[in-house]
Amino acid sequence: MYTTVFLAALVCVQPAPQTPKTSNSTCPLAAVPAVQELIALAMKDNPGIGASRHRAEAGAARVGPAGALPDPQASFGIQRGPERDVVISGDGMAGGLHGMLPGMTEYMFTLGQELPWPGKLAAKERVAEAAARRSEVDARGASLALETEVLSNALELMVLQARRRLLSMQSDHWGTIEEIVRSRIDQGGSGAGDAIMAMQERSRLKLRLLELDSQAQDRRDALNQLAARDQGTPIDIGTDILGIDLPKPPSETELLDDLRGRNPEWLGAAVDVRAAEAAEHSAKMDRFPDFFAGAGVSKMSSMTGAMPLAWKAEVGVSVPLWGGRKQGRMVDMAKAERRTAESLQAGLGLELAAKARERARAWRLAFDTAETYAAELIPNGNAALEILVARLQSGGASFLSIVEGLNALLMDQEKRLDAVAQVHRLAILQHGASMDNQARPSKDM
Repeated sequence: MYTTVFLAALVCVQPAPQTPKTSNSTCPLAAVPAVQELIALAMKDNPGIGASRHRAEAGAARVGPAGALPDPQASFGIQRGPERDVVISGDGMAGGLHGMLPGMTEYMFTLGQELPWPGKLAAKERVAEAAARRSEVDARGASLALETEVLSNALELMVLQARRRLLSMQSDHWGTIEEIVRSRIDQGGSGAGDAIMAMQERSRLKLRLLELDSQAQDRRDALNQLAARDQGTPIDIGTDILGIDLPKPPSETELLDDLRGRNPEWLGAAVDVRAAEAAEHSAKMDRFPDFFAGAGVSKMSSMTGAMPLAWKAEVGVSVPLWGGRKQGRMVDMAKAERRTAESLQAGLGLELAAKARERARAWRLAFDTAETYAAELIPNGNAALEILVARLQSGGASFLSIVEGLNALLMDQEKRLDAVAQVHRLAILQHGASMDNQARPSKDM
């Protein structure tokens, strides 16, 4: 009777199998309140995000100056002419006439403006706008990367906590087995070796629990660092990863369309192509000459009086005499850079499609694996354990068969947890529009 009670308790504490709940949300983990708070803190206080935003602001500030006219040039000058002895000679003048011209002082003021060829400034402004857009894409990519890192560390923390609960439950089972074995020893039905084996298994589980606690603290420290908080700040997600809706596997087309719409590398490549096209157009415009217009006034004065105000106006044009060596080579370079950007974009498009196919298959595999463990393997493991308990009561099963049944059930529960975690890892990568399909798994535990 004593043995029956403990064996019945052993079976009753097994968790009821649950088929994974599904969700149409791309990343349900992003809706967990504690995770949302961590993301908000990271976006607000993380230094890396601040730096990317400032770079985007600097890029936007460069657009206006790129399309502005060059600064006008103003000059003021003084010219002093010395006194001169002038001899005037001519027919009928014996010896000519002599006279002294007084020294003259001339005051000059000129104002000039460089006038680029029509369209040059607009071309340079488009180049600056493309660079500013690239900075914006990079800033958005930094935000997505940070959010992905927060979500990934939060997920790994939740997986560690769920694994800890499974191991704690297994430790309780071994404690129950140990008591059962001791009762059977008293009744002469078991040997001392079985009790020692049960104690050894509990000790091994204790070591794994200590390792899990250390790894969980590492995750908390990483989350605090991302949120720019003190390392000692407590973090409690407060949600069981196995209780969160499991996101359904999207199709390859859905994944690809989403990546093309949000992936920073793809968006950046498109901006790079437009920037290269703008730079090529600007280089072609540089082959045309620039103009210069100026105007000035001057006034001369001497000891004997001042002369009337004089003025001047001038226009000029640059002569692209070395256009073949300078501007022409710059156009060739711009064309090569445009072709490079287009080739990189084409290659990235192929890679994006391949990543979408790979992610779709991995998502479906992890989802089906989690569903199979929850709907079939774990319930069958519980049923098999119940049968073994009943047979043990009638003397038809051995202690080792109970041990094997418990270990197999724990293995199935951990593999289900791994599959659920992999689904969420892929969902996080898609949420962050990342092209990396190798989601960072938790360490072997």
